[in-house]
Amino acid sequence: MMSSVCSEYTIGGVKISFPCKAYPSQLAMMNSIVNGLKTFAGFIEEQLTFGKVLLIPAKLSVSMIVRGLNSKQHCLLESPTGSGKSLALLCSALAWQQSLSGKPMDESLSKKAEVSLSCCCTCHSKNFTNDDMNQGTSRHFNSPSTPPSERNGTSSPCQDSPEKTTLAAKLSAKKQAFLYRDENDDFQVEKKRIRSLETTQQIRKRHCFEKEVHHFDTKVASGKTTKLNSPLRKINSFSPQNFFQHHLLKIRILLHFIAFAPLFKPSGHCARCCCSTKQGNSQDSSNATKKDHGGKSKIPKIYFGTRTHKQIAQITRELRRTAYSRVPMTILSSRDHTCVHPEVVGNFNRNEKCMELLDGKNGKSCYFYHGVHKISGQHTFQTLQGMCKAWDIEELVSLGKKLKACPYYTARELIEDADIIFCPYNYLLDAQIRESMDINLKEQVVILDEAHNIEDCARESASYSITEVQLRFARDELDSMVNNNIRKKDHEPLQAVCCSLINWLEANSEHLVERDYESSCKIWSGSEMLLNFHKMGITTATFPILQGHFSAVLQKEEKMLLVHGKEETRELPVISASTQIMLKGLFMVLDYLFRQNSRFADDYKVAIQQTYSWINQSDISDKNGFFVPQKNKKHSRQKTAVHVLNFWCLNPAVAFSDINGKVWTIVLTSGTLSPMKSFSSELGVTFTIQLEANHVINNSQVWVGTIGSGPKGRNLCATFQHTETFEFQDEVGALLLSVCQIVGQGILCFLPSYKLLEKLKERWLSTGLWHNLELVKTVIVEPQGGEKTDFDELLQVYYDAIKCKGEKDGALLVAVCRGKVSEGLDFSDDNARAVITIGIPFPNVKDLQVELKRQYNDQHSKLRGLLPGRQWYEIQAYRALNQALGRCIRHKNDWGALILVDDRFRSNPSRYISGLSKWVRQQIQHHSTFESALESLAEFSKKHQKFIDVSKEDRKSIQNSQSTLEVACLKDNTSPYFLEAANHLLPENPREGKAKI
Repeated sequence: MMSSVCSEYTIGGVKISFPCKAYPSQLAMMNSIVNGLKTFAGFIEEQLTFGKVLLIPAKLSVSMIVRGLNSKQHCLLESPTGSGKSLALLCSALAWQQSLSGKPMDESLSKKAEVSLSCCCTCHSKNFTNDDMNQGTSRHFNSPSTPPSERNGTSSPCQDSPEKTTLAAKLSAKKQAFLYRDENDDFQVEKKRIRSLETTQQIRKRHCFEKEVHHFDTKVASGKTTKLNSPLRKINSFSPQNFFQHHLLKIRILLHFIAFAPLFKPSGHCARCCCSTKQGNSQDSSNATKKDHGGKSKIPKIYFGTRTHKQIAQITRELRRTAYSRVPMTILSSRDHTCVHPEVVGNFNRNEKCMELLDGKNGKSCYFYHGVHKISGQHTFQTLQGMCKAWDIEELVSLGKKLKACPYYTARELIEDADIIFCPYNYLLDAQIRESMDINLKEQVVILDEAHNIEDCARESASYSITEVQLRFARDELDSMVNNNIRKKDHEPLQAVCCSLINWLEANSEHLVERDYESSCKIWSGSEMLLNFHKMGITTATFPILQGHFSAVLQKEEKMLLVHGKEETRELPVISASTQIMLKGLFMVLDYLFRQNSRFADDYKVAIQQTYSWINQSDISDKNGFFVPQKNKKHSRQKTAVHVLNFWCLNPAVAFSDINGKVWTIVLTSGTLSPMKSFSSELGVTFTIQLEANHVINNSQVWVGTIGSGPKGRNLCATFQHTETFEFQDEVGALLLSVCQIVGQGILCFLPSYKLLEKLKERWLSTGLWHNLELVKTVIVEPQGGEKTDFDELLQVYYDAIKCKGEKDGALLVAVCRGKVSEGLDFSDDNARAVITIGIPFPNVKDLQVELKRQYNDQHSKLRGLLPGRQWYEIQAYRALNQALGRCIRHKNDWGALILVDDRFRSNPSRYISGLSKWVRQQIQHHSTFESALESLAEFSKKHQKFIDVSKEDRKSIQNSQSTLEVACLKDNTSPYFLEAANHLLPENPREGKAKI
């Protein structure tokens, strides 16, 4: 539930309603987001409102100034986990969005209801007077969600409070006085500045008047006089000696002309109301609020992307707490999460099965899909279906089952009228998913939360891999279409592409170079691959033609047939869903390779990889066609070579090129973006606003230390050579046991790889150390792969062991960096009183893609400003390490220990500490011996455990006292101020702090 006490902040002219008192890190985050979302025009206007003097070079032309007013800024914001980042993101972005539309927040959540009024342009002058302007009455232009009954201009004005009216009157008088003061006052500092928000009436009238700026610029440049007030006439009176003052005044007049547009009354029709559509004027009046074909104001949508569906559920819970919980929204997700059709749910490949049902194959259709019309839009969804507050996927699925309406397609239908759209961020980066979901990011706001992995995700989005089996299946299916004369002219060229790729794959598979055990490969650059495609007949000229053929075969088509002397229409068959998906991926890569005169060709590597796998042999049929099971079951499995054709993109900027320059603003946020210097060069995006926020906790709430040796004094350096030795494995085991004996409740231990995890477990089982660990805590091991349900069950065992006090003191969860446990899961309070990291989780140096990426960065580091390969490689390790460390401190009242086990942190801090998050760097302590570290850790844990136990008793006592006081107040009508004082006696509630994540 939303807090009963809300705070309101005005940042950059935007009123932000916040469900609680904001932390400094949240204020810093909201300030950065608002400044990134606002245009430079808004910044200039704000400066002028505050009375600040802007010194602009005289050589800067007026047209250049106007172009500069529309520039936008991208944001790169790091705020530690537990510092309320999600709330700050949601409230600031939605408040900015509502400030553009002028529509009020929900009436039940606002202290006063606001009513939309009709437009006040000259074509509606009957509803507008100079008195209205001078009094500064606040009005709101019509938003897309305004009902027709409120758009006819009959609604009554909303009365402003006396304070706001007075302030508006003062500002109006101040602006009027400014127009008639002497030009020499431009260089005088004002004694008093009045800060005020721009009223919605002023916003509306400024947009009405911005269309006149171009004409004014032309007149000033040509030296013509204007019929406005005297300051404009003074332009021609300057002498050559006052050239600088002449240009400075000209620029100031233009800027004031834009900022003080509400003081003027332009002629003509307003571009922000329906009168403009009547006159056939479709010109945009504002860069922020463009118009659709219906004449309604189009406010930028907010696409909020995060890493997983589970994180989306956390974000929507946060949205429910805010004053913006009723904004129209939707959640885009996969069929795995939202499909409710019984035949699809039980299918291995839900996408293919769903597409088959939609195509009506085998005479079956999806009745859930045909029920989507029952939820026709946001209005029906919110009012009739009761989904008026922020909802999650589970609620949508439940409603879909109830109404027999497909949740997957319902969520997509809701995009049109949604203000904010939540989705995994690969939906926004992957061109195939954007196309299939009908996502248009032009002039929209893109917020990517948990964006520490965004570089990897962007590279994967522009990459694609095809197996030889997939190619052969597609070829055979296309052969069938051609042989049956089904749209032969379209299927035949696609069949030729598959045949050419198969022939090329077979020819080159004989010349692969052995790399690892039972693994070999051969690699081509993107430019070399283009030459191979040219030999196949796929060129810059022919590829668009192939795209046309592919689009044609995806369209459903009917054909007239003569059956028993009667004409019948039958729908022509289309290629299967699996073939469609494979060809879409191939054509996506080809599009990137041929785009803009093969601009991205050098960003790709093409590799044929051969590995071996065991497959079950098909049953052999006898001469009569009956299947005969094999007698010897031991020989039913056969070792077969598998060939894969990989198109690997090594430059994440390739995928980002589709959205950079098109969107309104890109905001990347995470608790662990450090080190931040690689994002701009890797993504090809200039982040003019960057932030590394401090944590909300006190230094005393966290213990951060490095340990370079174990209980026996042996040096601990987790490189590959050392981790193979029994001495290292035994020393790490003894260290882990010692920490488990000192720190109670939950402990997380992160290792660099699953391979090391298996080695340590095997060694500790043989030495008996694993048994000793289980005597102290319940030991859980993160599984590699496996079903989601199995993983969730293991996590529940871990949580239950901590919650239920028994013979053992909590639980130990041994996990891997970059695994499921380290990414996005919440281990607050007793669930993680310590996080131990063993070594530094560098990526596998023998991985072919890692090797190619390092070579790519070395090759382009000077020309493109990329980090050298070694630095890029190390940054990947630090980001994974920071993610693991971030599992511990989850809210303001949380406490815990971060233990970094590796001697490299102490011996070379300038290299290995610099990559850690800012809040960790500031508090890290190096311990020369294990004994000193353990003594310090024991003291820290004991002190906080005692404090928690005492505070629990105090809380119960105070709550009992408060209950008694409330009863007494009810009996004798005591003033509520005593109740408020009693509330302040309560210590801060850990649950409230936790909710601010």
